[in-house]
Amino acid sequence: MASRLIHVAAGRDAAADLAPYGAGTASPLRERTLASRGPEDRTRFRAARRAALLRERESRRYGLRRLRPAVSLSCTLALAAAALVTTNPVQSAVILVIVVTTLAASRVLRAAWPYIRVSLYIAAVVLLVNPLFAGAGLDVLWGIGVGPFRIAVTVQGVVFGVGSALRLAGVILAFSLLNLCVDPDDQLAMASRFSFRSGLVLSLAARLLPVFSRDAARIIDAQRARGVRLDDGRAHHRAALRLPLLATLLTQSLERAVDVAASMEARGYGAGRRTRWARRRRWTPTDAAALSAAVTAFAAVVVGAVAGAWSFTYFPLLGDIWSPLGDAFWLVVVAGLVIPLIVTMPWRPLPSSSR
Repeated sequence: MASRLIHVAAGRDAAADLAPYGAGTASPLRERTLASRGPEDRTRFRAARRAALLRERESRRYGLRRLRPAVSLSCTLALAAAALVTTNPVQSAVILVIVVTTLAASRVLRAAWPYIRVSLYIAAVVLLVNPLFAGAGLDVLWGIGVGPFRIAVTVQGVVFGVGSALRLAGVILAFSLLNLCVDPDDQLAMASRFSFRSGLVLSLAARLLPVFSRDAARIIDAQRARGVRLDDGRAHHRAALRLPLLATLLTQSLERAVDVAASMEARGYGAGRRTRWARRRRWTPTDAAALSAAVTAFAAVVVGAVAGAWSFTYFPLLGDIWSPLGDAFWLVVVAGLVIPLIVTMPWRPLPSSSR
């Protein structure tokens, strides 16, 4: 329901095939108006829309998007927990590779680019700051004294920065799977079992974040088309040129919030007794296998954290990076995170060779 409210209030992006008909950012009413220009245009419009819907249905057959919402949530939580507790940089790198592979297997890697960009920015800051202030290592690469203070860049500090950056990137991209692979309606349905209002707020916020990003991109493109040079000058000058963008985005977000509230009121939200409609989906062997693997991986993460299997020493000397890769807890976690990727692949039978 939440995604439908957003679609009505904020409009929706049609597929690329609908662009020649002027429906790139049109509302459903405008799409129907454009489709009624003539018989030939109407036929082409319907064919393009049907092809776009078929591609969307086909894309839902891959990766975590083909699983039940609860199973996809379990796999996402297992990935996030594994990325959060592992401190070994090699293990963090393996978890990050599994997360990126899951995004690619679910056909949402391009949609995850905003999250990837944010994780790259945060990882770059952590990678630069940690070696400067984590000077407790013994292997000094570079040092300078400023009065009574001394700044030393050590091998241990650099490795610690790399490990922290990998952990943060893995956690951010793991939670991006939840927003990209689980439909907001399904998120609301799961959260409404515990707190309907809180689930509605979270679902609306997650749905409006990509809309907010697209609005910012459109405003920047419009300013560049008018001759505003947003990329000239130093960093503080470019930041000052983008400050008016925040006021415009704030105004649009408030207007969109009013539109969403009006749409909810028009549909009778809160006017009477709560109603619920759910589409029942059968459990498949793929769902069972993915859920079992995710639960096993999560349990191994928790038990390993209690047993101290994820601890790694950075200071004053680096611990053994490679020996934890043969630990039983680690092998169980990797297997539990990889199995959902394997069982959700669109396996096809090999063509039989006719003699």
